[in-house]
Amino acid sequence: MGSPAEPLLPTEPDRPSQLKLWVALGAAGLLLAAGAASMLLPRNSSAPSETSAAGPGESSAAKTEKAGPGRRPTDAPAADTGEELEARRLYEAAEAFERAEPGEYGKRIARWREVMTKHPTTSWARKADDRQRAASTSLQALLDHEFDGTRKDAQSLAAAGHYVDAIETLLAYRHAQTRDLLQQRADVEISALENASRLTYNEAAAKARTLADKGDYAAAVPVFESVARGAIPEVAERCRKSIGELQQAAAERERFDQSRKGEDVRRAFREETAPKLLALVRARRYEEALKEMSAAAASAPNAAIKDEILAERASVVDASSFWEAFLRALRGRTGQEASLLLVDGKRVTGKISRVQEDRVVLEPGETAAEAPFDRLHADLLVGWTIGKTLPAEEGLTYVKAALFFFCDGRDDLARLYLATARELNGPADAAEKVFRGGFLRAAAASRK
Repeated sequence: MGSPAEPLLPTEPDRPSQLKLWVALGAAGLLLAAGAASMLLPRNSSAPSETSAAGPGESSAAKTEKAGPGRRPTDAPAADTGEELEARRLYEAAEAFERAEPGEYGKRIARWREVMTKHPTTSWARKADDRQRAASTSLQALLDHEFDGTRKDAQSLAAAGHYVDAIETLLAYRHAQTRDLLQQRADVEISALENASRLTYNEAAAKARTLADKGDYAAAVPVFESVARGAIPEVAERCRKSIGELQQAAAERERFDQSRKGEDVRRAFREETAPKLLALVRARRYEEALKEMSAAAASAPNAAIKDEILAERASVVDASSFWEAFLRALRGRTGQEASLLLVDGKRVTGKISRVQEDRVVLEPGETAAEAPFDRLHADLLVGWTIGKTLPAEEGLTYVKAALFFFCDGRDDLARLYLATARELNGPADAAEKVFRGGFLRAAAASRK
């Protein structure tokens, strides 16, 4: 064998020729230049190359397949797909209607609203909202212009308090209108005027209440009268009711004031005048008593108790008529024999010769005898009067007898004959009132 073996080296490949090297470098340079050019071109300039690459005979489905799953074709915009597409159709239909029927504001607004309600999340809903607002503004301006004259006329009438006339003006306008919206405007204005009329009542009530609290009812009543003249029927009725309540309150206040004032006058009459009257009727001086009572009733200071004085006077007239009836019976017996019973049980007998102012004179024989009227027995007075000069079957007769004995101080007989009068349905109420609580009763009580 020869020398030791040398390590083996890898065998070098054959070196390329110079021509192949230059060709490879040139191809790389062209690729780099093409890449740089594609970066400088606009993004949409790639569409033609893609089209040409696909070939003139390829369908859109083939394009979609090449695009791959999850990618949309570049020639289908998002606004024309799904809900957006439906919203767009409604929008365009609404737009076409608006151009065709510009005067149909209500229908135009309804169509714009349809886009908004059916597709509220789309871009077309936002546009429809703008158009709906514009249509509403135009409609409002139109309505304001058409309704303004009538509205001003009605408001002028209402400002003068003529609410009924104002509402009638609006009703006439409403009936003449064919546009629903204008009819609705008239209805709204009518409701506003009705409320305004009610408000005037509330304001009047507050003012009247203030006056009434001060007792000025005379000034409070015209407040409601002025409101009622032009008010709506509902308010006019409330005004009339309030006027009635004020008048009733005024009458009650007047009665209260008169009663309070009358009590002072009544007290003075009982203390000053009634005792004098009682003395006159006890002495059977009825004419003087009646004159005094007439004068007292006509006196201005006694105006508050005038009716009470006149009622008492009527009772004294009845008492006087019973006494006059007895005197007629006595005078009718003049020249005749009579036996007169006295209060002490004795009798005076003789021929009645004459009847004087306070006594009767009899001629028993050689000397004359006298019987004072205040000594005559009650049985004699009744026996010579009832059934003689006064009818025994009439209840009024016993009322007169009762009042006569009351004035004479004989309450026992007064009660008896009042009861008899009631049994005969006589007019005993007024007599009963005087007997139990009149001025003469008060004067008689103070003397005891």
